[in-house]
Amino acid sequence: MQLIETETPHAFTVAEYMSLDTETRTELLAGVVYDVSPRNEPHRFAVRRLCGALVHALYGSSYEVQVQDAVAVPGWHGKDAPEIDVAVIAAKKYRPGPTSADAFAFIEVSHTTYALDRGYKIPLYVKAGVPSWIVNIPLRQVECYETLADLELAHGRVLHEGDTITILGVALAVAELFEQPDPASE
Repeated sequence: MQLIETETPHAFTVAEYMSLDTETRTELLAGVVYDVSPRNEPHRFAVRRLCGALVHALYGSSYEVQVQDAVAVPGWHGKDAPEIDVAVIAAKKYRPGPTSADAFAFIEVSHTTYALDRGYKIPLYVKAGVPSWIVNIPLRQVECYETLADLELAHGRVLHEGDTITILGVALAVAELFEQPDPASE
Protein backbone atom coordinates (compact mmCIF):
# COMPACT_ATOMS: atom_id res chain seq x y z
CA MET A 1 0.00 0.00 0.00
CA GLN A 2 1.34 3.37 -1.00
CA LEU A 3 0.64 6.54 0.95
CA ILE A 4 -0.47 9.50 -1.10
CA GLU A 5 0.62 12.83 0.26
CA THR A 6 -1.87 15.62 -0.01
CA GLU A 7 -1.14 19.23 0.57
CA THR A 8 -3.38 21.22 2.82
CA PRO A 9 -3.89 24.77 1.64
CA HIS A 10 -2.81 27.46 4.05
CA ALA A 11 -5.67 29.72 5.16
CA PHE A 12 -4.15 33.16 5.54
CA THR A 13 -5.10 35.60 8.26
CA VAL A 14 -5.39 39.27 7.39
CA ALA A 15 -2.15 39.98 9.27
CA GLU A 16 -0.27 37.32 7.27
CA TYR A 17 -1.76 38.53 4.01
CA MET A 18 -0.90 42.17 4.67
CA SER A 19 2.71 41.19 5.36
CA LEU A 20 3.11 39.50 1.96
CA ASP A 21 5.43 41.23 -0.46
CA THR A 22 3.86 40.74 -3.86
CA GLU A 23 3.95 42.70 -7.09
CA THR A 24 0.59 41.40 -8.30
CA ARG A 25 -2.83 42.79 -7.39
CA THR A 26 -4.54 40.37 -5.04
CA GLU A 27 -7.22 40.22 -2.37
CA LEU A 28 -7.89 37.91 0.57
CA LEU A 29 -11.33 36.30 0.68
CA ALA A 30 -12.17 33.62 3.25
CA GLY A 31 -8.47 33.07 3.92
CA VAL A 32 -7.62 32.46 0.24
CA VAL A 33 -5.47 34.86 -1.81
CA TYR A 34 -7.00 35.59 -5.22
CA ASP A 35 -5.66 37.52 -8.18
CA VAL A 36 -7.80 40.58 -8.87
CA SER A 37 -9.38 40.59 -12.31
CA PRO A 38 -8.08 43.16 -14.79
CA ARG A 39 -9.96 46.43 -15.04
CA ASN A 40 -11.55 47.62 -18.26
CA GLU A 41 -12.46 51.12 -19.43
CA PRO A 42 -16.10 51.13 -18.19
CA HIS A 43 -14.78 50.10 -14.75
CA ARG A 44 -12.03 52.74 -14.74
CA PHE A 45 -14.51 55.39 -15.91
CA ALA A 46 -16.94 54.72 -13.04
CA VAL A 47 -14.13 54.63 -10.45
CA ARG A 48 -12.76 57.97 -11.74
CA ARG A 49 -16.20 59.58 -11.54
CA LEU A 50 -16.84 58.29 -8.02
CA CYS A 51 -13.40 59.37 -6.81
CA GLY A 52 -13.65 62.78 -8.42
CA ALA A 53 -16.98 63.55 -6.78
CA LEU A 54 -16.06 62.14 -3.37
CA VAL A 55 -12.57 63.65 -3.16
CA HIS A 56 -13.83 67.05 -4.29
CA ALA A 57 -16.65 67.10 -1.74
CA LEU A 58 -14.85 65.45 1.18
CA TYR A 59 -11.38 67.05 0.89
CA GLY A 60 -10.27 68.55 4.17
CA SER A 61 -12.91 66.72 6.19
CA SER A 62 -12.51 63.81 8.58
CA TYR A 63 -12.86 61.43 5.59
CA GLU A 64 -10.39 60.10 3.03
CA VAL A 65 -11.09 58.30 -0.22
CA GLN A 66 -9.09 55.10 -0.73
CA VAL A 67 -9.03 53.61 -4.22
CA GLN A 68 -8.58 49.94 -5.11
CA ASP A 69 -6.77 48.95 -1.96
CA ALA A 70 -7.37 46.34 0.74
CA VAL A 71 -9.40 46.88 3.89
CA ALA A 72 -9.50 44.27 6.66
CA VAL A 73 -13.11 43.14 7.11
CA PRO A 74 -14.26 42.79 9.83
CA GLY A 75 -10.81 43.27 11.37
CA TRP A 76 -7.26 42.02 11.63
CA HIS A 77 -8.34 38.80 13.34
CA GLY A 78 -10.44 37.77 10.34
CA LYS A 79 -9.72 36.11 7.01
CA ASP A 80 -10.95 38.81 4.62
CA ALA A 81 -9.04 41.75 3.16
CA PRO A 82 -10.84 42.51 -0.09
CA GLU A 83 -9.58 45.10 -2.53
CA ILE A 84 -12.41 47.62 -2.51
CA ASP A 85 -12.83 49.79 -5.59
CA VAL A 86 -13.70 52.94 -3.63
CA ALA A 87 -13.70 53.16 0.16
CA VAL A 88 -14.39 56.19 2.31
CA ILE A 89 -12.39 55.81 5.50
CA ALA A 90 -11.43 57.95 8.48
CA ALA A 91 -8.67 60.44 7.71
CA LYS A 92 -5.78 59.22 9.84
CA LYS A 93 -2.50 57.32 9.61
CA TYR A 94 -2.86 53.57 9.35
CA ARG A 95 -0.32 51.07 10.60
CA PRO A 96 -0.79 48.39 9.43
CA GLY A 97 -3.90 49.43 7.50
CA PRO A 98 -7.59 50.31 7.72
CA THR A 99 -10.31 47.94 8.88
CA SER A 100 -14.05 48.05 8.40
CA ALA A 101 -14.25 49.84 11.77
CA ASP A 102 -12.52 52.79 10.05
CA ALA A 103 -14.89 52.78 7.07
CA PHE A 104 -17.97 54.83 6.27
CA ALA A 105 -18.74 53.61 2.74
CA PHE A 106 -17.63 50.87 0.34
CA ILE A 107 -18.36 50.95 -3.40
CA GLU A 108 -17.67 48.10 -5.78
CA VAL A 109 -17.76 48.67 -9.53
CA SER A 110 -18.89 45.46 -11.19
CA HIS A 111 -18.50 44.71 -14.84
CA THR A 112 -17.26 41.11 -14.86
CA THR A 113 -17.19 40.47 -11.08
CA TYR A 114 -20.83 40.92 -10.15
CA ALA A 115 -21.43 37.40 -8.78
CA LEU A 116 -18.47 37.67 -6.38
CA ASP A 117 -19.23 41.26 -5.41
CA ARG A 118 -22.93 40.65 -4.72
CA GLY A 119 -22.65 37.11 -3.39
CA TYR A 120 -19.64 37.47 -1.09
CA LYS A 121 -18.25 40.96 -0.70
CA ILE A 122 -21.38 43.07 -0.21
CA PRO A 123 -22.85 40.81 2.52
CA LEU A 124 -19.44 40.82 4.23
CA TYR A 125 -19.34 44.65 4.20
CA VAL A 126 -22.92 45.19 5.34
CA LYS A 127 -22.61 42.62 8.14
CA ALA A 128 -19.50 44.54 9.28
CA GLY A 129 -21.68 47.67 9.50
CA VAL A 130 -20.43 49.49 6.39
CA PRO A 131 -23.02 50.90 3.97
CA SER A 132 -22.16 49.59 0.51
CA TRP A 133 -23.01 50.09 -3.13
CA ILE A 134 -22.47 48.22 -6.40
CA VAL A 135 -22.16 50.15 -9.63
CA ASN A 136 -23.56 47.49 -11.96
CA ILE A 137 -22.03 48.34 -15.35
CA PRO A 138 -23.98 45.84 -17.54
CA LEU A 139 -27.36 46.87 -16.11
CA ARG A 140 -26.37 50.57 -15.86
CA GLN A 141 -27.70 50.84 -12.32
CA VAL A 142 -26.47 51.35 -8.78
CA GLU A 143 -27.49 48.92 -6.06
CA CYS A 144 -27.64 50.23 -2.51
CA TYR A 145 -27.02 47.98 0.51
CA GLU A 146 -27.13 50.13 3.61
CA THR A 147 -28.93 47.71 5.93
CA LEU A 148 -29.21 43.96 6.46
CA ALA A 149 -32.75 44.16 5.03
CA ASP A 150 -31.29 45.40 1.72
CA LEU A 151 -29.38 42.11 1.43
CA GLU A 152 -32.72 40.27 1.20
CA LEU A 153 -33.47 42.03 -2.10
CA ALA A 154 -32.02 40.50 -5.28
CA HIS A 155 -30.32 43.77 -6.27
CA GLY A 156 -30.65 45.80 -3.08
CA ARG A 157 -32.36 49.15 -3.48
CA VAL A 158 -31.88 49.97 -7.16
CA LEU A 159 -31.08 53.40 -8.57
CA HIS A 160 -31.39 53.91 -12.33
CA GLU A 161 -29.77 56.40 -14.68
CA GLY A 162 -32.36 59.12 -13.94
CA ASP A 163 -31.71 58.84 -10.19
CA THR A 164 -29.10 60.33 -7.88
CA ILE A 165 -26.81 58.38 -5.58
CA THR A 166 -25.96 60.03 -2.25
CA ILE A 167 -22.95 58.84 -0.28
CA LEU A 168 -22.14 60.70 2.96
CA GLY A 169 -24.10 63.69 1.69
CA VAL A 170 -22.30 63.70 -1.68
CA ALA A 171 -24.84 63.55 -4.51
CA LEU A 172 -23.94 62.23 -7.96
CA ALA A 173 -26.22 61.48 -10.89
CA VAL A 174 -26.21 57.75 -11.55
CA ALA A 175 -25.97 58.43 -15.30
CA GLU A 176 -22.59 60.14 -14.74
CA LEU A 177 -21.09 56.79 -13.67
CA PHE A 178 -21.56 55.21 -17.07
CA GLU A 179 -19.83 56.00 -20.34
CA GLN A 180 -22.26 57.34 -22.87
CA PRO A 181 -22.26 55.67 -26.28
CA ASP A 182 -20.20 57.51 -28.88
CA PRO A 183 -22.69 58.82 -31.47
CA ALA A 184 -19.97 58.71 -34.14
CA SER A 185 -19.66 54.92 -33.73
CA GLU A 186 -23.38 54.25 -34.13
